Amino acid sequence: MTLNGLGFIESRLYFYSNFFIGLPTESLLGEGISPSDLNDDALGRTLDAIFEYGSTELFNEIALKAMSKMTEETHLLHVDTTNFSMFGKYEGDAPDSTDSIEITFGHAKDNRMDLKRFILGMVVNQSGVPLFAQAFSGNKSDKKSLMEMIQRLRGSISVEDSSYWVADSAIYTEENLRLPGKDLHWITRVPATVGAAKALISAELEMTPATDPRYAFHATYLNFGDIPQKAVVIWSQEMQARMEKTFDKRLQKKADRCRKGSQITAARTVCL
Repeated sequence: MTLNGLGFIESRLYFYSNFFIGLPTESLLGEGISPSDLNDDALGRTLDAIFEYGSTELFNEIALKAMSKMTEETHLLHVDTTNFSMFGKYEGDAPDSTDSIEITFGHAKDNRMDLKRFILGMVVNQSGVPLFAQAFSGNKSDKKSLMEMIQRLRGSISVEDSSYWVADSAIYTEENLRLPGKDLHWITRVPATVGAAKALISAELEMTPATDPRYAFHATYLNFGDIPQKAVVIWSQEMQARMEKTFDKRLQKKADRCRKGSQITAARTVCL
């Protein structure tokens, strides 16, 4: 399945065995294994067995074996999700008593709002090696799924307390920050909707030049959700140029509207 997924994912399942034609299947998978043995029926039975065992549990076991072979320690864990569009009606597929996910409408990252979808979450280390994977229903919020993955991975794999979890701003809620306690180290972007972030962005701050001349920063401390945090405001030369360009465009539009309004007023005055 892994070999197939690396280059044959757009084909129908009944073509599954075709992928292995011309490949040394006996060397790769075992003596007596031919492409005809690797058909869609065998794939279906395998998928059923994985579902019964638990896809996340199986992935964890594989990840643990991979980690045992790695020489470098894990000091960064990146947590994120993506979602996949699904073609078909998927009628009456509400979750049952099992751990089945629901194929349903949700936030369409591919802009296909007309299609139902499911979500795949993953945790990788600083080298991009996958350590954890979990599927979610198509309407699952990242505010829930990100922390759920962090908790499940911490419960199944031994991770150094000094490791940092890196995630997007969806993780930054009071509920999430309090959930794992104060022993969890994390790095994220603070949403601009948070009052403390708004105040920092609009304040006159003394910026310290970074090693890279394109950036500067200002470090301070926050206490959001009763969790002490170190916050860093980043200035970017590229972002500054984009903001100035956007400001100039807005200013030009307002000037054009003002001139147009003055011309209309003058024309009305002449008519009167």
